[in-house]
Formats: sequence, C-alpha cells, structure tokens
Amino acid sequence: MTEVAKTNDKKAILRLYESAIEKVNTTSVKLGWNINTYPDGAFIDTAIKNDEMYVLRDGEQIIAAAVVNHKVNPEYDGVDWKVKGPKEKIATIHALAVSSDKQGSGVGKAFLKDIDDICKDGGDVAIHLDVIDTNIPAYKMYIGDGYKEVSCIKMYYEVVGTREFWMMEKVL
Repeated sequence: MTEVAKTNDKKAILRLYESAIEKVNTTSVKLGWNINTYPDGAFIDTAIKNDEMYVLRDGEQIIAAAVVNHKVNPEYDGVDWKVKGPKEKIATIHALAVSSDKQGSGVGKAFLKDIDDICKDGGDVAIHLDVIDTNIPAYKMYIGDGYKEVSCIKMYYEVVGTREFWMMEKVL
C-alpha cells in the first residue's frame, strides 16, 4: 500500500536508497546518486516534513519510495509540455527508487499507478519528471506506464553536473 511516509520511516527509506544506489552502480545506468549528497538524510527529512515522501510497503517492508510535489528545476519552464499549467496542478516525481531485491518485478509500475491515483485525487492534471539519459530501465518503465517523452535537454543537478535528461509527461 502506498502512503505518505512517517518520521520513523527515515531509516528504512535511507536503506532502500542505499541498496538501490549500490545495485545501480554495478550497471551502466550510473545515476550519479550518492547517499551523502542526494537523496540524503536532509532530503528525506524535508520530504517527510512536507508530506511529500511516499512509500510503498509490502507488509512492514518499504519496497519503493519517491517524492511527489510541485517543485521543478528552472529548465522545466523551457520545455514544450502538453500541459503547461496551472503549475500547482502539475505534480513532479523526484528520486523514485525501488528496493534492489524488487527491481524488475512490477513494483515500480504498481507504485506509479498509486502515484497517479494520489495525484488525481489531489486535483493534479498531469505529472512531469526527468530521467537521466543513462537510466534506460526507468525510461522504459515510464513509457510503459503511459508517459510520453516530450524532449531531451541539458540540465544541471549538483550530484551529476550538467547532463542530458529525458523530460517525461503523463496527462492524467
């Protein structure tokens, strides 16, 4: 069941991100994530405090996590989105990760469906996100879930510098 994370979920969320980063660093994906920089404890604390961190549980175990809010990098403003506004009605997914032992099992797809429902229930009309150009598995997951690639742009993130990102959109 997907729900808003609670303060006492922080350690489990950190472990989930650590395991996902560890696994992905053995592949060609190379997200550039680093648990000491992003997604780090401060990022998780802020997201939990703002009720923006969502988790998917299998019993007591957290098997997926993501931040869903309405905050974007300035580069998003230059993208030719199908749905351009109002901005407070366009959700953005950040730092979506599935536990390393559940990757490829359909958990990500189930989590995205829950996020779609949460966003719709909250009055959002679209979801926007970006995917680093090396993350082909995530790109394919989003396409399989009905997201459209709007463009590929250079964007700066502190943890990876300036890189190419696919800009993805799902109209709800």
